[in-house]
Amino acid sequence: MIKGQRLVRSLLTVSGLLFCHIASSAVLGPGYSLTRGQRLYSTDGRFFAHVDDDGDFAVVRTADGARAWSTRTAGSGATTASMQRDGALVLLTSDGRAAWRSPTGGRHRVFGVTSWGTAVVIDARKWKPRRKRGEPIVERMLRRRAFIEWQSTAFDQQPKYRQR
Repeated sequence: MIKGQRLVRSLLTVSGLLFCHIASSAVLGPGYSLTRGQRLYSTDGRFFAHVDDDGDFAVVRTADGARAWSTRTAGSGATTASMQRDGALVLLTSDGRAAWRSPTGGRHRVFGVTSWGTAVVIDARKWKPRRKRGEPIVERMLRRRAFIEWQSTAFDQQPKYRQR
């Protein structure tokens, strides 16, 4: 267990996130959002996504706060990252204006943070969980017929999964 991860597990109670076992292995499903002050962790807890106070949406390395990737929308006034039902991850301002949008679309898309430090939108249409109650963990989804539709640049490693 990563130091401090137990505290994160007990403190992170974000409504709208799909959980499996712990908050650090969540994905953002269609129709749900991540607002300022909330974090979405990679499965191993090494990285998290969040909306900065300046309006930038970023994936950050937990250990030292180094940015792995960002939307470069600082100063945009963005307050919320929302996984839209149309399959796009959209960064919204407080008045509902889109500051940034992923180049994705279609039903059954989810957003997650990988253990190698990238933001991904996954096409989970053909994903089959082993148990009836699904396990929305990015790496498990990719092993079980889900596909990366979009991926940000990697921080320090190449992706472990092929895109279709």
